Amino acid sequence: MKMQSHRLPFDSKIQVLKMVDDQSITANIRVAFKQHPSMRDIFIHVETFAGGVELTGWVCKVMQKQLAVALAADIQGVSYVVNNLSVRI
Repeated sequence: MKMQSHRLPFDSKIQVLKMVDDQSITANIRVAFKQHPSMRDIFIHVETFAGGVELTGWVCKVMQKQLAVALAADIQGVSYVVNNLSVRI
């Protein structure tokens, strides 16, 4: 009995690679937030899809909102950042 080899179509492989890249982008952004001394007392959810990043949640200062976007945009693989952060005083 001969076993058949099941191969994924080329498109499926690309989608899997993008998902892994999106996960690493999200992880790298979270690390960047944790490592920056000005990004304490924040609650930011990071969602990444096909290199696009959406930031939701809240920060304590307007400067943190701007910094969050700058830090996220500096991560390799990020194509754009949507800023849906709120400032809570």
